[in-house]
Amino acid sequence: MTETDDNGPLSGLKVIEVALAMAGPYCGLMLADYGAEVIKVEREGRGDESRHWPPYFNDKVSHYFAAVNRNKKSIAVDLKSPEGIEVIRKLAKESDILLDNFRIGVLDRLGLGYDELKKINPRLIYCSISGFGATGPRKDERANDAIMQAYSGGMNLTGYPDQPPAKMGISVADIGAGMFGTIGILMALEARHRTGKGQRVDTSLLEGQVAMMANHYTSFFSRGTPPTRKGSSGQGMVPYQAFLAKDDWMAVASFTEVMWAGVCRAIEKSEWTEHERYCNANKRYENRDELIGKLSDIFAGENVAHWEERMYAEGVPFTRVNSIDRVAEEEQVLARDMIRTVTHPEAGELKMAGLPIKFSDTSDDSIAAPPLLGQDSTEVLTSLGYDQAAIDKLIKDGVIGVPSTDKAAG
Repeated sequence: MTETDDNGPLSGLKVIEVALAMAGPYCGLMLADYGAEVIKVEREGRGDESRHWPPYFNDKVSHYFAAVNRNKKSIAVDLKSPEGIEVIRKLAKESDILLDNFRIGVLDRLGLGYDELKKINPRLIYCSISGFGATGPRKDERANDAIMQAYSGGMNLTGYPDQPPAKMGISVADIGAGMFGTIGILMALEARHRTGKGQRVDTSLLEGQVAMMANHYTSFFSRGTPPTRKGSSGQGMVPYQAFLAKDDWMAVASFTEVMWAGVCRAIEKSEWTEHERYCNANKRYENRDELIGKLSDIFAGENVAHWEERMYAEGVPFTRVNSIDRVAEEEQVLARDMIRTVTHPEAGELKMAGLPIKFSDTSDDSIAAPPLLGQDSTEVLTSLGYDQAAIDKLIKDGVIGVPSTDKAAG
């Protein structure tokens, strides 16, 4: 979406994003990609910390920052100044949503908490994404993706039994919290349609991780023992994991008896469907190590292409274990428009992941590059009623930041 696209499902919504790094900005990204006007409030002079995290496109734009800040406007504000606080209050008065992922209490101490802002805008939906949640004994503690993967139990489930716990290769705690924040905002919008009132939406990295491990919790409460690390395999289904073929890694995911029969035919072991130790899911689970050892020996004897042909013929879910460079060239990924290119004023062409949700009646034909720090400061202040003289004074006083090229032009 571009900021002028009025066909997005969220077009007409105005969002203030007071957030940094991944969780909050990912939530803002979801809203911006689908048509909302998202104004990213950044620290004057430095911006979102992720602007400074390598690697960079052409030594100009952080890969990390670019990934979750496209389609947004940027206003650079000194939130330690009364004038800067007043800018945000003016924005909040005319916005639909405020998104915050600072530590609990930070915005309250600045006079920008929900209880204050709802007085000037009762329709405001105020979404807070924190590490541990807004209440409880650890609510004031810092947390990030790695810490929460460890704290929530997810890290203890990731990796192989004889190896240390491992962090997932994606920022699952941050992105999960951002997605739950988006869902919460959309729910609150629906409630506002009925009541006319906004409300606070409160979620966290912790709650997102616990929710995403739903089946592991029910298993624990049922069996009385916690799940353990099982490498690439599933906790209960066998075979449901990666195997090393003769030339590369591949994944086989059999989760029904019909699929298991297909695996047996593919490896020319049809008799295993009647084997007393492998004939049903429970037996395969009980004899996991033995069965996986036999399957590993068989799969190691042929190339991935051989097993791909045979598994596909039997209707068994199968894939090569791809690296990102392969995925970026996959016909299916390209057909779904999941690799996009934008042009940045400093770094040139940037390639990035595309939009994950498509609609029949709305457009996502174009996307805008992540903004320069303070790129939209003047535009935003003008929309709030500041005249040029007042804007120039705020810039001169260091309350509002604009790109260095704009300063030079001025």
